[in-house]
Amino acid sequence: MHYSERLLGYVKRAEQTTQAAKERVLREFAMTPAQQSALAVLSDHDGITAAELARRCAVTPQTMNSTLGRLEQRGLIERRPHPLHGTLIEIRLTAEGAELFARADARVAHLDERLARPLSAQEVATLKTLLDKVAEAARSEPEGS
Repeated sequence: MHYSERLLGYVKRAEQTTQAAKERVLREFAMTPAQQSALAVLSDHDGITAAELARRCAVTPQTMNSTLGRLEQRGLIERRPHPLHGTLIEIRLTAEGAELFARADARVAHLDERLARPLSAQEVATLKTLLDKVAEAARSEPEGS
């Protein structure tokens, strides 16, 4: 079987093309997909630590610290010591960060809707279920099987 016919080839093409579309949408906001993902998690979990944010975004703590540094330089987030546990640093969206994220996320949601438009509601639900099954198989299957 040729690589282009393998399931992995289809998944890779879909991921590459959808990420490129997301990058184009976010360019208007001078934001990367990684930054948008971090802001998305922060919008739901304001005040979490960088380590927890890295886990939720599935990146290394070093990668997350780099992303947070750029967001902090732009005034989109702030880091402050936890009120009770001074060694923990909480990360919070600033008002500017929340506003920019809301605008960028609306554009990403529009992209999501546009990508789903050629599919019926049932096909979207089936696709999500199938992709979850593929992801679970990738996580649980031992190497060399």
